[in-house]
Amino acid sequence: MTIHPSAVIHPAAELAQKVEVGPFTTIGAGVRVGAGTIIGSNVLIEAGTVVGEKCEIFHGAALGGVPQILDFANVPATVEIGDGTVIREYVTVHRSSKKNGVTRVGKGCLLMAYSHLGHDCAVGDHVVIANSTSLAGHVIVEDRVFISALVGVHQFVRIGRHAMVAGLAGVNQDVLPFSTVEGNRARLLSVNGVGLKRANFKPAVRAAIKKALKFIAQPELNTKQAVEKMKAEIEMSDEIYYLIRFIENSSKGVTK
Repeated sequence: MTIHPSAVIHPAAELAQKVEVGPFTTIGAGVRVGAGTIIGSNVLIEAGTVVGEKCEIFHGAALGGVPQILDFANVPATVEIGDGTVIREYVTVHRSSKKNGVTRVGKGCLLMAYSHLGHDCAVGDHVVIANSTSLAGHVIVEDRVFISALVGVHQFVRIGRHAMVAGLAGVNQDVLPFSTVEGNRARLLSVNGVGLKRANFKPAVRAAIKKALKFIAQPELNTKQAVEKMKAEIEMSDEIYYLIRFIENSSKGVTK
């Protein structure tokens, strides 16, 4: 374990083996840091935050801060960061607004500089969130999503797995899995073809997803009618079932 002498670490914090802590970093009570994690300079990790193994946290990041809401009662809550996640400069991740609640970031994620995760967000595994993007409270981001720079995501939005959000987008409705959206307000652009190829989706599955998203994009069809066409005209697979369930369970409506 390597700890710079200027770092301030609460006696009740738990740091595993081979953790490195840089100068002027502050680690609060009850914080747990997994083995092999590297914490840079001027980092603030507030009470109760849990950081996994082999993470990297860069200069100026702040984890576990008080939610940015007017009526917050100071209840015990936390942030959890999964193994192998990289948190770049000046990222902020706020703890849950609920008693014993969790704001969660999964494994193998990359949160680029100045990005912000609001209270009660749930971010899946292998998610990339680019520079200066902000997620409001209660946003759900599923596995292997890529969110580009300078994106704003409204509270309670859900972004389905393998989706891509283009830079400068304003997202106020759920983003369909496997899709690419862009614009302010965001609109459905296409299937995330590059992402699906990189994830080794079979050509037939990619073609079925593309056909399904085209139904959603047709202006003469409402969402219910588009789903009915999917069920009638597309061979069912796990991916298409998941896409249909995502649409049917959306509380905010889907980006079209």
